[in-house]
Amino acid sequence: MKKTISNKITLWTILGFLFIASLLFVQHNYSFYERPIAKIVEVTTGDATEVTDAHNNKDTLYTQTLRAELKNGKESGQQINLVNEYSSSGAYDHKFTVGHEVFVAIDGIDEKEATLTGIIKDVKRDTQVLFVFWIFVFTLLVIGKKQGFFAIISLALNVILLSYALDIYVKNDTISLLFICGVCVVLFTVTSLLLVNGFNEKTYAAIIATLLGTFLSLLITYVVMWITAENGLRYEEMQYVTRPYRTVFMAGLFIGSLGAVMDVAITMSSSIFELYEKDHDISRKALKTSALDIGKDIMGTMTNILFFAYISGSIPVLILYLKNSTSLPFAFSINLSLEIARALAGGIGIVLAIPIGLYTSLFFVNRKKARL
Repeated sequence: MKKTISNKITLWTILGFLFIASLLFVQHNYSFYERPIAKIVEVTTGDATEVTDAHNNKDTLYTQTLRAELKNGKESGQQINLVNEYSSSGAYDHKFTVGHEVFVAIDGIDEKEATLTGIIKDVKRDTQVLFVFWIFVFTLLVIGKKQGFFAIISLALNVILLSYALDIYVKNDTISLLFICGVCVVLFTVTSLLLVNGFNEKTYAAIIATLLGTFLSLLITYVVMWITAENGLRYEEMQYVTRPYRTVFMAGLFIGSLGAVMDVAITMSSSIFELYEKDHDISRKALKTSALDIGKDIMGTMTNILFFAYISGSIPVLILYLKNSTSLPFAFSINLSLEIARALAGGIGIVLAIPIGLYTSLFFVNRKKARL
């Protein structure tokens, strides 16, 4: 008991040290960037200007005169004058205050003040991103404990795998993106479920159900797209992709539906095995009935989660279209056709994962019974 408490104290001490050290690092990591970084030290905001466009959309524009200090490069320590324009809507701009750090492009010297001048290219946000990351890590560890720790490792491995896979595809266009994503789906599923749930029958059942549900949903989606000749799908958002956009879209479907299908598969598997562990004499019929009831309960919520997750990213652009007097059917078709298709494909995978997860888990439960 004392050893366990001591290990926990050691772990949290190490995490606390890493948290503080990483925050201090990102606040002083200017030399690791090639682009010039400037920290704003003085802000002067000019008068507001009211504007109205042809569609009677009203907004307020502001102009800021900024003085900042360069933090890296050969001009480190020098002052630079910047001008920033922003709107109250904040669609494509940003209001700056003292302490903000920005990436800049130096374009000359102000002869009157003998200081550098430049333009703002981007905002340095690594401190905020790191802080949110640590909140995510601490939340997982506090709630999930050991499983939360392995979930973090699993997530990190999946990010590395996906980055490596996409890098391979970008550098070698002779390899099919669907094949690469298929391999990734198998690796994601196996590593995620084994790390979080361990090597046992429950995990094996979830792995099989996840892979079958994901691959079948992709197959059904492909057949439906082929039969309907892809009518209603608007690929305009992929117009700048230099690779076959249909393949890229299908690959996105593949990866996108995996998470939801995996969630349903492990839920079904865990439920069935938990029922069996509570009562080894439970009948197959009772297990099947209970599992189906659980599947029906999660089917609707998981489908809605997919829908909201995909649609949420399109809300700003959708509002922009509607504010500019675009008809509702056109705004929805141009912005949401692919998102709805992704949600439907994931929904097919969710529905398929319920019976597949049920019978796969029952198979492993029966094997376990036979060994007793």
